[in-house]
Amino acid sequence: MNRVLILTVSALAFLCASCTVNQSSNNLLAPYDMEIGEAYDSPIRYFDGTVPFYRDAEGTLWGMCCGDMKMYHGTSMEDMVEAWPCTLNFRRGNAETAFAGIPYPEGVKARGSVWPFGLYICPVTGRFFCFFHNETGWAGEGTAYDAFGLCETPKYDSDFRHIGLMHSDDQGKTWDFDRWVVTAETVCFTSEYNPGAGVMIGQPAGLISLGSGDFTTYVDDEYIYLIYDIVKLDMETGRFCECDAYIARTRKRDDGVMGDFVKYYEGEFCEPGNFGKETPIVRGAWHARMAWSDKLDCYILCSSPIRPEPWNGISNYMELRTSKDMFNWSDPVSYKHEGHETEYFGNHYQAIVSYHGKGNPWVIEGDDFTVLDGHNGTAVTAHDFHMKLK
Repeated sequence: MNRVLILTVSALAFLCASCTVNQSSNNLLAPYDMEIGEAYDSPIRYFDGTVPFYRDAEGTLWGMCCGDMKMYHGTSMEDMVEAWPCTLNFRRGNAETAFAGIPYPEGVKARGSVWPFGLYICPVTGRFFCFFHNETGWAGEGTAYDAFGLCETPKYDSDFRHIGLMHSDDQGKTWDFDRWVVTAETVCFTSEYNPGAGVMIGQPAGLISLGSGDFTTYVDDEYIYLIYDIVKLDMETGRFCECDAYIARTRKRDDGVMGDFVKYYEGEFCEPGNFGKETPIVRGAWHARMAWSDKLDCYILCSSPIRPEPWNGISNYMELRTSKDMFNWSDPVSYKHEGHETEYFGNHYQAIVSYHGKGNPWVIEGDDFTVLDGHNGTAVTAHDFHMKLK
């Protein structure tokens, strides 16, 4: 606990000079220089994505890590410590035994592992809900598959994604699997391989959708939002041709029940979470995460760019966009490291949160906020940001 606090305080003493910004005229951050603090350790020592946080009715801030899943708690990230390991009351891995026998909505037997990307705590019952990312091509214990067939690891990262839900009634010590809450309009296999889906027809081989996943959450007074990605892959070249961000929501309840999600499509929330149509809110954005800025009176979205040209895949730096309505987003801005002409700040994954996770982690109250960053299966580091008018 003391080590995290000391690192947090020392980081504030090493704020770099204002970082160069790649400007956008319609971005509400463009008038500001951004002072970015030196990296310091966050309390979360392992993650593969972005860390989920939520504050319970008593004011405790809770977080989770993946891999060997654990719960963390504290008043903020300054004193957050490991609370206890998580035990799943259901199997992962092999399709014959995983996820309590509850199949994907396509009827395919579910398999693989759990990446906890979203946390919500019912304010009345105290029930913990965890939204998690799942892929068909990893940790399937002999039943993993991708667009081409059974695999040990997916070719081209060409496996399929779903978003699942589990809950806990003992503050995250044990978890029960509930259901699959968001599935793409397209099915989770191709004409090359049918993973036991009966007469259901797979996606034609070629340009395919890898399904809904790689998501984050945003919670306001009325709704729980999932901001998720859909990657489209060219099976012949292995090229990611698209990766766009989408959004779905469910109404908050206070009875310990999680409602169904409704996808945003053509200007309104109107399509079902499973198999519904969806309209992207941001193009070329990997693992987008959102916060509200009281100062700017707008939403801020952070993500990594992913485009087929001039590279194939994710570029490990951060882009920030602003929006008044969470559906129409500005052009992005990025920040160069001090003294570097081409190196931009960021990583594979980044998460914008309130300053040190104080108060509501989705609300930035003034000029200061914190960005958490990391790569696949690494410790999570943090940087403190300070906005200053030019």
